[in-house]
Amino acid sequence: MKRIIILSLLILCGCSSLPPNISMESQTYQTDNVEFYYDLTYKKNDIIYTEHRIFNQMEKIIENAEEFIVMDVFLFNNLYNASEFNFPKVSSGVKKALIKKKREDKDIKIYFITDEINTFYGVYNTKELEELEKNGITVILTDLTETNGANRFYSTFWKYFFSWFGTGEHGWLPNPFSPEAPKVTIRSYLKLINLKGNHRKVLVTEKEALITSANPHSASGYHSNIGFKFHGGIINSVVESEKAVGELSAIEMKLPAVEFANEGEYKIQLLTEGKIGKALDSDIDDSQNGDEIYIGMFYLGDTVIVKKLVAAAKRGVRVRLILDENNEAFGMKKTGIPNRVTAKKLIDKSKGRIEVRWYRSSGEQYHTKLIVIKTFDEVIINGGSANLTKRNIRDYTLDTNIRVVAPLDSKLAVDIEQYFDMLWNDDEDTYTIEKEKLEDGYLSNKFLYDIQNISGFSTY
Repeated sequence: MKRIIILSLLILCGCSSLPPNISMESQTYQTDNVEFYYDLTYKKNDIIYTEHRIFNQMEKIIENAEEFIVMDVFLFNNLYNASEFNFPKVSSGVKKALIKKKREDKDIKIYFITDEINTFYGVYNTKELEELEKNGITVILTDLTETNGANRFYSTFWKYFFSWFGTGEHGWLPNPFSPEAPKVTIRSYLKLINLKGNHRKVLVTEKEALITSANPHSASGYHSNIGFKFHGGIINSVVESEKAVGELSAIEMKLPAVEFANEGEYKIQLLTEGKIGKALDSDIDDSQNGDEIYIGMFYLGDTVIVKKLVAAAKRGVRVRLILDENNEAFGMKKTGIPNRVTAKKLIDKSKGRIEVRWYRSSGEQYHTKLIVIKTFDEVIINGGSANLTKRNIRDYTLDTNIRVVAPLDSKLAVDIEQYFDMLWNDDEDTYTIEKEKLEDGYLSNKFLYDIQNISGFSTY
């Protein structure tokens, strides 16, 4: 009997088909309207500065909508240890903007999609989500039962033997978000370690769209992020990709197609889930001697990308990376995995050709997800919500990026290069620093990194 159960689980673990329009690669559109934004937190003369541009754009996009709004974000709550931290209440700002728009126009359709982590998988509701619902906004908690889990064996076992129990109410275990947050249940923790997530950060209306690395989440309010606002026919693909997320939760989002002229200097594609990884694999492989690759990244852990970057450097491609140190997450200390391990591997295996700098954090995260490939005649930009990890770009976690091919002298290409150079060419160490002694703790970190990659049990 045991053998039958194990064999059945192994067979089910091998099933990896995804629902329609999950893992999407859109057609290539053309537009003249792609804008780059960034948020930064940095210390200068012992004073910490925070520049918010992305959250301001979110509120403007909501204000300008007339027919519909779809917002899909991973983290959206005000839960944190208020006695120790004083975070900006960015989730409240977005919530108020959505409610204001709905009160002004009762006919506008607003769908707010988020991950179940915000309710700790249904154990409680949050004030923010309750207020959205009370004001006629459709809230969708993403049902990820039919998507792939990074640890296939556990996720399959949970799906067929535990999922039908639910997660329960009246929790008694501590909440990992905050000691002041509602307590949770054992069953909710069992669902948590599926390690599935809707990690997207998308805002789309009939007029424009924003794809970003930024969560409108108070405890993430000081993080440094990037985002892209754009117009054009690609909006229809963004809407279709979000309808697919609604369908995972058995909710049909009735939204009209929009018409735009398909012309302009930028070639733009929507990429989600595993299609992000495939596009990056191909673009990095195509890079040649004399090209440049520069990357700003919160998590770099995908072993395929690491190998391809080393191979590119050996071909004569200049590769530069700005990475988060992975030392802290919402006040909790971390080990530096995966970035300390992958950075050392990249430097060693490329024999020093790959250059790495580290964002100088004051407790917040360098939460950016941006990859740029500069050739002799164009710039290829890939950015959005996806970290360079197996979970984010190999058909596990839900993520959304855009891929843009831009002329070298275009405003978009120039803006992004100026952003990266500002952080890289930093003589005063305001933004980034060099990091030595990556070998400290490397063997133990590498062992843990390898186990996590093989098993799928990791926080990245």
